[in-house]
Amino acid sequence: MNRWLQRLGLSVLAMVILVGKTTASESNTWTGWFSDLDCASARAAGGTISFTNPECARRCIEKGVAPAFINEQTKAVYAVKDHPAVKDDLGYHVEVTGKIDEKTKTIVVQSVTRLASEGAACARPKKSEKK
Repeated sequence: MNRWLQRLGLSVLAMVILVGKTTASESNTWTGWFSDLDCASARAAGGTISFTNPECARRCIEKGVAPAFINEQTKAVYAVKDHPAVKDDLGYHVEVTGKIDEKTKTIVVQSVTRLASEGAACARPKKSEKK
């Protein structure tokens, strides 16, 4: 009986470790845009899931508003965690790989690929000219 309990305990422990690793390592890829949480949330609440003005978003983020990711697939807005270069990606349609926490409505960004420039042309970063 004692050996059976040891095996059962080890089996349960192994399952907990495996489940914990699977959940912790889950990441997905989505497309959308970066913005500030205030503007993006207001637009999404009104049914608009699209880019926002990058200069306006930059000013809001610099004033302390949390950066946000507008997710095309889930039609939701998530506060961005762990992406210090978010202001550099404003004004671009992006592909983001990361982990979303639906309870806290946050995304931990692992990587970003710029797909296309969108938004007001005057607010986009200037392309460097090659000589």
